[in-house]
Amino acid sequence: MNNDDISREIIDITGVELTPGKPDVCLGNGEQGFECCCDECDYFLRCFPEFDTTSKKN
Repeated sequence: MNNDDISREIIDITGVELTPGKPDVCLGNGEQGFECCCDECDYFLRCFPEFDTTSKKN
């Protein structure tokens, strides 16, 4: 999946607009006045690729 596969506006179940792949500006990162949504985010690996256990990059 590339960035073109992600719609421009992704709303978390809590109502927070998410920006997958841009953790510094994502409203769901826990640092923007909203609750952190990362643990349940379907796009977690976009922001934290180092946690991808299926990746062949080491």
